[in-house]
Amino acid sequence: MENELATAGGFIERYDHMILSEAMKAMYGNSGFYNVGDWTNNPATLEAACEALVIKHLDQVAMQPDPIRILDAGCGLGTGSGVIAQRFGNAHVVGINISEKQISFAQEVHAGIDFRVMDATRMEFPDEYFDLIVSVEAAFHFDTRKDFLDCAYRKLRPGGQLIFSDMLLNNTDWVGNWSVPAANLITDINNYTKLCTDTGFQLLQCIDIKHFSIKGFCNYLRTSMQLTDLANGLENSVIAYLLTSLKKQ
Repeated sequence: MENELATAGGFIERYDHMILSEAMKAMYGNSGFYNVGDWTNNPATLEAACEALVIKHLDQVAMQPDPIRILDAGCGLGTGSGVIAQRFGNAHVVGINISEKQISFAQEVHAGIDFRVMDATRMEFPDEYFDLIVSVEAAFHFDTRKDFLDCAYRKLRPGGQLIFSDMLLNNTDWVGNWSVPAANLITDINNYTKLCTDTGFQLLQCIDIKHFSIKGFCNYLRTSMQLTDLANGLENSVIAYLLTSLKKQ
């Protein structure tokens, strides 16, 4: 595992530099969130929008009783994992991230959550272990998205759900050419859903929420941060921002 993580060192170093920078922390109000948010209800802050996006994922959970073993794949600095733990108070929540620095941060801030350094495409858990896997705005970074889907399918119990947000991109100039493997550059939603179902999942939902996510975030960049060029470039590079719910049958 250590050697596998080392091969991704360039990605990890760049991502750490970005997400742990003082400018990025300030932008997100030192909240530990790092996503584009859900702007459906006109949240007052970026932090509130980010929390709303995590909750939007959890609103897609369609199982009874509530999930007991939950994985947050690509958990960033762990704040989203904290939202999951609040929503499902009786669950054992695990957060994984390929970055040791980000996991260290999460462990210091969010006691009671099981954070581990791990590649989401090579998860070191028993098969059929989790009831629910959540991944917020990370799958297009995974090397590869297909490997993540295959691995998630194996780690879910029958009847378990994978709920995740993901981007289809025209280009990677604005999100970082280094951050998206070429194999993940799917541009057609039909091909995307086929990738999901070819893994064996039942497709419960795949909806484009670009208007309420990336567009809202870009409007925030323009009006609150005066980052017009970044906002225009990012918005134009995103074909779709997909919220997908899959079930293992």
